[in-house]
Amino acid sequence: MEDKLVTIVVLPYSKAQILKMRLEEQDIECDLEDINLMEDAATSVKVKILEKDIRHAVPILEEFLGKKPELQKKHKEKDDHILVPVDFSPVSYKTCKLAFNIASHQQVKLVFIHCYVNPIVHSVPYADVYVYDSTLLERMDNAEKNANDNFKKFIRKLSTEIGKEKWKMVKSEFIIKPGYADEDILAYAHENNSRLIVMGTGGDSGTIVGSVTADVIYNAKVPVLVIPEESPEKEIQEFKRILYATNFDEKDFAVIDKLVGLLKPFDAKVYCVHMGKEDSSDWDKARLEGMKEVLKSRYTEKDFDCRLIVGKDFLETFDTFIEKENIDIISLTTHKRNMISRLFNPSVARKMVFHSRTPLLIFHA
Repeated sequence: MEDKLVTIVVLPYSKAQILKMRLEEQDIECDLEDINLMEDAATSVKVKILEKDIRHAVPILEEFLGKKPELQKKHKEKDDHILVPVDFSPVSYKTCKLAFNIASHQQVKLVFIHCYVNPIVHSVPYADVYVYDSTLLERMDNAEKNANDNFKKFIRKLSTEIGKEKWKMVKSEFIIKPGYADEDILAYAHENNSRLIVMGTGGDSGTIVGSVTADVIYNAKVPVLVIPEESPEKEIQEFKRILYATNFDEKDFAVIDKLVGLLKPFDAKVYCVHMGKEDSSDWDKARLEGMKEVLKSRYTEKDFDCRLIVGKDFLETFDTFIEKENIDIISLTTHKRNMISRLFNPSVARKMVFHSRTPLLIFHA
């Protein structure tokens, strides 16, 4: 049977050229095929290899995109960008519009990433014996074609709603690849030093920006902005009241510094809120006053309001405060925990991501 060329990833032209060189260094034949995902945008390229080389090419691709660590990690200059996972759902349009709005204000690039299940790549054998499935090629062709067609339609509609002239003001790149969404989003963000990940959630729906959202915010080393499906559509300059939930962690001031950096162009008030218990309220009030003094002296031009709220039910009490103060964004810090703790005592951020109708800005401490 004659070997067929298969697409392993769609990348911007410059990145595709680098990957091609890496593959050919390992004696893997590689062809590049231009595709027109978006008019007046940087060229996107299909990276194609022979079917027989998939087994050896996948580890090289994963290392290139950051999924597998390099043995000798080289310093990589920061290519300032915002990463936006896309799954073509209604909330994905809302998420992409807000990400575009943030990128235009901060004058950084947008990188759109879409992951789809490719039967060939996910059937790559790692044993010596392999029974070939004759239907894989047909299914692979369908998966690749559907992913590219849906991406074109999505970007065309998104750019039309934003406005053609406005769209051209922000540089964008498109990545389409077979893989697992949560792993690939995290790998790309960490390898390429993403400034921010912007993604949506509609609950535990099984889509890229649904069920994997909690896993991304839990493991991301970069800030993650989560847009709930039910939240109203706004531009970033309309977010005027930000809630930062503090537990008096030693990393609070470092996280607030990042938060202020993201909000720098906008006139936003920050509420530092601690959820306390009645028997410790005096001590908590004293710590909040100390925190307020430090913040006022460090950020003289920012408006901070430190509050203590007390209640038996965390989510209900927070909801009441959010509604009363018209909070636009909730900012939280999530910490690493062991697996047993994750199963039996979910983090605040994980609870909030499936509960709140207010956008969440998550930092990893």
